[in-house]
Amino acid sequence: MHHTRHVPLALMLLLAAPGLGCGDEPAVVGSMRVRYGETWKDANVFHYAMFRSNADTHPDFDFFPVFTICNADTHVDEPWVGVTGLCVNVDFESFDRGNGPATFSIDGTVQVPPLGARGDINNNVDFEAGPGHSPGLKEAWVRTNCSADLEPEDLPRKMATQQVSGQFVLKENSKNKLKGHLALTVNGETGGNCPGDAAEVDLHFDLSR
Repeated sequence: MHHTRHVPLALMLLLAAPGLGCGDEPAVVGSMRVRYGETWKDANVFHYAMFRSNADTHPDFDFFPVFTICNADTHVDEPWVGVTGLCVNVDFESFDRGNGPATFSIDGTVQVPPLGARGDINNNVDFEAGPGHSPGLKEAWVRTNCSADLEPEDLPRKMATQQVSGQFVLKENSKNKLKGHLALTVNGETGGNCPGDAAEVDLHFDLSR
């Protein structure tokens, strides 16, 4: 499934949700990690979450996945120095608040394009659903982001192939709250400017309007 969705990183950060959920608790808790060779690197510090409804969005302006959650291996200050981050993205054919609880299985292979020359995020992923994939959930993928000071010509230029499996559970989907759990296993290159060899995601989220 292919879409033209190039997004400047600065714009994505402007649209990110605050880092707090109900009662000043973190909006997202749990674990994320990336494997480099035989070594796993944790990214368990919540950085930001972004949610948007796309039920009424024209395809020509559908630039973002519905859900993006990003963690890092440490608390992030600007500029990023010595930081490894991991973002997980989940997109839907049509998603709106207030549709109630739902459970979606994730099973497929996704081709994730490299970052643009200026670090722009390219969301033109190609997803091929496997036999266990739930209708309605369009695609899911991850991307790593590190603070390495790379010149544009040094950025990875090839597509990253990811085998993804897991589950996206919405325990509550009301007009004012999205609460649920995302578990995702990724085998294959994790993309971004510091691609690993695999990734694991196990997150609980509670996003208030």
